[in-house]
Amino acid sequence: MKRRLGPIFGIIISIVLFLALALFADNILGNSQRAAFSDEVSSYNELRKNHKPSTSADITDLTYVNIKENGTLSKKASDLIHRGNFSMSEQYATDRSFGNRTMFYRYNNGDYVVAKKYSRLWNQDPLTFTLIGILFFIIVDTIVIIYYRQRQILKKDIDSVTNNLRRVRKNKEISSLILSPDDDLYELVEQTNQINKDISQLREDAKLRERRFKGLIGHLPIGVMLLNSQGEVLLHNQAMASLLDENITDDIHPFIEDVKTYGLSRMIEHSLRKNKNYHREIQLVGNSQKYVDANVIHLVHTREDFDQQVLVILYDLTESRHMEQMQVDFVNNVSHELKTPITSIEGFSETLLDGAQDDPEKREHFLKIIHDESVRLTELIQDILSLSKIKKDNDSTELVDMETDIERILQSMEVSIGKHHLKVEKSFFGNKEVTINRAKVNLILNNLIKNAISYNKENGTIKIAVHHDEIENRLRVIIEDSGIGISQDDQNRVFERFYRVDRSRSLETGGTGLGLAIVKETVDNLDGNLTIDSDLGLGTTFTFEIPL
Repeated sequence: MKRRLGPIFGIIISIVLFLALALFADNILGNSQRAAFSDEVSSYNELRKNHKPSTSADITDLTYVNIKENGTLSKKASDLIHRGNFSMSEQYATDRSFGNRTMFYRYNNGDYVVAKKYSRLWNQDPLTFTLIGILFFIIVDTIVIIYYRQRQILKKDIDSVTNNLRRVRKNKEISSLILSPDDDLYELVEQTNQINKDISQLREDAKLRERRFKGLIGHLPIGVMLLNSQGEVLLHNQAMASLLDENITDDIHPFIEDVKTYGLSRMIEHSLRKNKNYHREIQLVGNSQKYVDANVIHLVHTREDFDQQVLVILYDLTESRHMEQMQVDFVNNVSHELKTPITSIEGFSETLLDGAQDDPEKREHFLKIIHDESVRLTELIQDILSLSKIKKDNDSTELVDMETDIERILQSMEVSIGKHHLKVEKSFFGNKEVTINRAKVNLILNNLIKNAISYNKENGTIKIAVHHDEIENRLRVIIEDSGIGISQDDQNRVFERFYRVDRSRSLETGGTGLGLAIVKETVDNLDGNLTIDSDLGLGTTFTFEIPL
């Protein structure tokens, strides 16, 4: 509505301005006419000294009027006199109409006046005045219309710029606005476009940093949870969900919905209430008992930041505690396993020294026991050293003929194989020559074959199959025996250190209880897989695969 009324107001103002200018010019013209009339009156007064008033008026081109007559000028002059326009000090009077200006002069308050009619400005030359008026209105109204048109364009461009700034603030795509370089808003539009680019770049950088931050937090091996001052979860990672054994939602929610452990919950509440940091090792409750090193940190960003935050960090200590317990158990088991042969060696050697050495039969019997226990002690120490060397050995590989190495291992155990009257069957599939870590693979084969001999039946069989998968580039070895087998319950524990399925049989065969543990750890060290398939009384099959 304002846009439509603007040009109308402009046209009205131009009309008022034209009328004011016309009246002003007419007033100047009236002053000029009044001066000319005064000069003519002065000439009339000079002539009247020698001529009659009417004759003097005719000479000076004035009209001699008797105010008592009924003429138009007489009535006008009479009206002026009655209205007091003439006085002793002012003998001039003017009567104005739209088209004319009539001036009167009265001499000595008589009944006669002289008058002269003058045309007003617009009546001087009506055609010229009309043309000038039309030209004035064309020029002025054109200027007004152009002005309002330019103002509308400017207003539209300003609205577009304002809308673009609003869209920039709301992170929306801005509309294109193309202006010529000489436009008044050109620099503003260019700066707006540049601001949009800068803000878009800042937002992209912020999103990238946020994605990187969330990616970093998400892949941290430690549990992370960020809370606001009301104790609501703002951020968490998958490690925290795994440690708490909870499916944590991404929506903002109270931490108590996820933290079920009283000790950790109390640490968080104290940190929220007292604005302090807390650190403690606690055991989490849930489906899986886990030990964690818990840090609850009160974050202070700035002094003016009233919305403080709390960072909860959980470091999983379960494996460390498990390894510590394994070390304690290992030391205890080693001490126990070493104690038996050492006690035997010490006891029988003392018996020999006390006089049994004089009895040839007892001396031979005791010396055989001492020898067997020393061999067992040596094997135990060798297995312990093998366990400690698994991760320390280098990963160097070499080209190995599997048939030759397996044959060499079997030859070293030929006495044990013959003692039990065992039959060994070997089969090879694919290329026999492979590039492997010879020491580690031979350690696996040596323990598995020794295990197959020790727990086999008399006149039993041992089957060894070597598969070289050239497509997947993997080595798979299957060692099958016809021995006593392993129960389903024991199969889950046979790879533990010092665990024996049949302790009496192990003592009889001289086993240390470390063979399968060495096999398991060596296969894992080679990034391989180890499986067991066994039934009581039917034998056992071990299969291991390693990448080449």
